[in-house]
Amino acid sequence: MSKLIVFDVDGTILDSLGFFERVVEQYSKDLGLPVPCFKTIRTGYGDPHNHDFKWGVGREEQVQHLFATYRLTDELSKQQPPLFYDGVHDALVHLKDLGHTLGIVTSKPEAPLLHVLEEHKVTHLFSAIRHGDDEKRRGEREKPYPDQLHSLIRELKFHPDETVMVGDTTMDIRMGRGAGTQTLGVLWGAHQHEDLAGAGAHYIVDDHFDEVVKTVKKIFGE
Repeated sequence: MSKLIVFDVDGTILDSLGFFERVVEQYSKDLGLPVPCFKTIRTGYGDPHNHDFKWGVGREEQVQHLFATYRLTDELSKQQPPLFYDGVHDALVHLKDLGHTLGIVTSKPEAPLLHVLEEHKVTHLFSAIRHGDDEKRRGEREKPYPDQLHSLIRELKFHPDETVMVGDTTMDIRMGRGAGTQTLGVLWGAHQHEDLAGAGAHYIVDDHFDEVVKTVKKIFGE
């Protein structure tokens, strides 16, 4: 029986963190700012007002720079999209071949998201998508609120206990827990094991994307 597997994008299927850090380094150099602490950004970007990224300016201005680098990264990624993590494409195809339905919930804006999916030729694998522009378009709050995941589950006519949320951050895990789904954290992205475990991840994998498929099979007894 088909189940619903929902993926985050940046840091989960898309190896974009190194690309982002290179953009931040150049951005900081261009503005005469020190290079910020990337470890702190990875840990605290979901709650930026409460973290000091050591960017050489006040916290409010740091947040402005953070969002400016997000926009710049998305714009530059249209010219040279980051790669998928090793094994992602084959794993997505395999999950589809098993009869599962795939979805996306991401904070990435719609235009760069669709460009990346089209460049990697996987758009057709996903049955529904929620993205950063849906906060205004649909009135749905972004992660860690469960609104977008609830909405996607309803659209595709699944139940939360038939759904797995896969992501690399505590926001992904908290969203999944809030929506009542199974949650699967991956350790090749932004947050570490203790972060994901602390957020309540039901499962955590740390080696290769093949582990996502194996864990999904385990969850649903396949």
